[in-house]
Amino acid sequence: MAKTFEDFKESVAIDDRAFVDEVNTLFVKNDCRTEVKEAKSGYVATYYYMRDKKKIPVMNYVFRKDGMKTRIYARHIAYFQSFLDTLPEGMKKDVRKSNICKKISGISECSPTCKGGYEFVMDGETHKKCKNMAFFWSVCEENNASILQFLEHELKYMDVDS
Repeated sequence: MAKTFEDFKESVAIDDRAFVDEVNTLFVKNDCRTEVKEAKSGYVATYYYMRDKKKIPVMNYVFRKDGMKTRIYARHIAYFQSFLDTLPEGMKKDVRKSNICKKISGISECSPTCKGGYEFVMDGETHKKCKNMAFFWSVCEENNASILQFLEHELKYMDVDS
């Protein structure tokens, strides 16, 4: 049986539902689609930007033991990387400790299907990070406003080829 956004939302902590609604509104206004699937640790809700009948993932929610997290696929980070300097220190720390991208760092291939991660500058330091972990943050009061702003920036550049 297909899962719906409402199924997902029912599994979200009550304190996080207003944020989830705000993010959903942003994606709906930008003509994105949502797909909800069940996973071991709960639902995975993924937002896709639609371009020429192609689904481009922008963000997903995942559940972990320590709570719900967002994973943002920031294909266009080069256009707004200065925004990263404004993030709360906890979010910056998460970026710094995330895995490096083996492919763009020239270490090795992580997967034949991987197109590579992201290279960007934050606080004057260059980072080459894995696309799955670079922008992977907890949904919480400290992070939510920055997550929303990050998504607004990413959606602004979705039609730019990069």
